[in-house]
Amino acid sequence: MAGGTVHHLIQTGTVHSLTLHAGHPAHAGSLPAPHDWPRADQVDPVALGVRRSRRFGNETGLPPYVRRDVDSKLDALVVTVYIMGGLLVVTGPALSGTSRTAWEAVRRNTPTDTRIFAPSPGTDLRALPALLRAAEDKSSYALWLDELDGHIGENGLDVNLLAQLTALHVPVIATMRDEVYDTHRFGRHPASRLLGGADTVELTSLWSEAERTRLAAADDPRLVDAVRWRGDSGVTEFLALGPELWDEWRRARRAAAHPHGHRLVRAAVDLARCGIEGDIPQSLLRGVIEVYGAAPAGKPFGEALLWAYKKRHDVTGLLVRGSTSTRWRPYGSLVADAARSPESEPVPDDVWILAIDAAKSDPGLPFTALAEAFRGILLARAERGDVDAMTALAALALDLEDVEAAMEWYGAAARLGDARAGFELGMLLAEHRSEVEAIPYLETAAAKGLHGAASVLADLYQRRCAHWLRMAADRREPEALNRLKGPLSPQSTIPPPGTS
Repeated sequence: MAGGTVHHLIQTGTVHSLTLHAGHPAHAGSLPAPHDWPRADQVDPVALGVRRSRRFGNETGLPPYVRRDVDSKLDALVVTVYIMGGLLVVTGPALSGTSRTAWEAVRRNTPTDTRIFAPSPGTDLRALPALLRAAEDKSSYALWLDELDGHIGENGLDVNLLAQLTALHVPVIATMRDEVYDTHRFGRHPASRLLGGADTVELTSLWSEAERTRLAAADDPRLVDAVRWRGDSGVTEFLALGPELWDEWRRARRAAAHPHGHRLVRAAVDLARCGIEGDIPQSLLRGVIEVYGAAPAGKPFGEALLWAYKKRHDVTGLLVRGSTSTRWRPYGSLVADAARSPESEPVPDDVWILAIDAAKSDPGLPFTALAEAFRGILLARAERGDVDAMTALAALALDLEDVEAAMEWYGAAARLGDARAGFELGMLLAEHRSEVEAIPYLETAAAKGLHGAASVLADLYQRRCAHWLRMAADRREPEALNRLKGPLSPQSTIPPPGTS
C-alpha cells in the first residue's frame, strides 16, 4: 500500500515447484483468488525458480545471499514499480542468479505481507486485473514471472494487460536469459513493444572484485566451498550446478548408466581429496580407476573420459581439462560435496599409495603434502591397532627416507603377528643395523612359509658362514681351509656381515 492505493507485485518466469499453482495452465476465470496468494515472508524462493543448493548438514535451504553490484540500482527500480506499477526485467546468462537476485530485491523493498502470484508458464492471465479490482483484501500484490518468455503472448502478459496492471499500481517482476531477451526485444517480435517499455537490470556470471570480497566474508560452508573450489566458473554457476552434477555422477554408477565414467570421476575426486588440487596426469587416473574394479566389457578408458568431460549446461563437465590434453581436474563442486557428504567412503589406501608414487617423479604433484596427509590418516588407525596402517606407515617412512621410523612401524606390526612386516624388518635390520638382530624375524617369516624368506635367510647364513670360515682359515685351521675350497669359496664376492 502506498498513499492508500492497492499495489500488486507480479513476477514472470518459470516456476519449478510452486505448490499453490501446480498443474495444467489455468484458463480465464480459474486463477486463484488474490487472498490465497502466499505472503512474501511465506514464499519458498525455490518455488519461484531459484535453484536449490546442496545440503549435507544443518544448512538452511539456500545459502545466505551475497549482494551483487547491481543491487542498488535494482532496489531503486523495485521501489519505483512497487509505487507506480510497471514491468521490471532482470536479465543475465543462464545460471547467473537472476531469480535469486530479483527475489532478494523484492524481499528487501516490499512489505512482508505483499501477496505474490507466480503462475505456471502458459497460464491465462487475462482475468487477473478483474480479480485484483474485486479483491476485498487490500494488501499489496505482486506478479512474479520467472523466465518471462513462458508468460508472454495472446493469453499471457502483453502490452494491454501490463497497462491494466500498471493502472492498478501492480508491479510485475520478471527474469529472462540474455539471449532470449534479445530475441524478443529486438526486431519484429510481438513482445518487442512490451519489453521496450520495461525497466531492465543486467546481471553477469562474472563477479567483480567487490562481490568476491563480500563472498569471502561469508561463513556458510557452501559459500566457503565456492571460494575455494569454483575454478573458472561463476559463483552462481558453481552453486546451481553442484547438486545436478553430484546427482548425475552418483546415478552413473548403475550398470545401465555409465559405471566406468563414474569410476573415472571418482578417481579424480578421490585424488583431489588426497590433496591434488591442481591438474592430475591421465596416466595416474588410469592407474587409480583400476582400484575400483575392472572396466566393463567394451567400455574403454577413452569412452569414459568423453562422457566425463562432456559439458553440462554449456558450463562444465564432471572433469575439466587441465593445462595439457593429458591432464585433468574434477569439477570443484564434486570435490567439495564428496568431502561433506555422509555417503562418501574414505579414500582407499591404494589410491593414496598410487598418488604418492606418482608424485615422486612428477614435480607438478605435491609429494610432501600427500605423504604428510596420508601419514596423519594412518597414524590414527595405527593407534587403534590397525596392522595394515602400521605397515603402510613403514612403507611411507621409507619413501621419506626415514629408515628408523620404518623399522619401528614394521616392528610394531611384526609383534602383532604380521609375518610380512617381520620379513621387511629383518631385511632392513640386515642392511642397516645388525644381521644378528635380523635373523629371528627372517626365521619366523621363513617358518610361516612367507615366499622368499627362506632364500633370503639361507643367503644370510651362507654369507656369515663364509665370513667365519675365512677368519678360521686366516688362523690356518685345516677344516676351514678345506671347506673354503667348496661351495663357500667365492670370498671376493661375499661382503662381510654387518655385526658379528
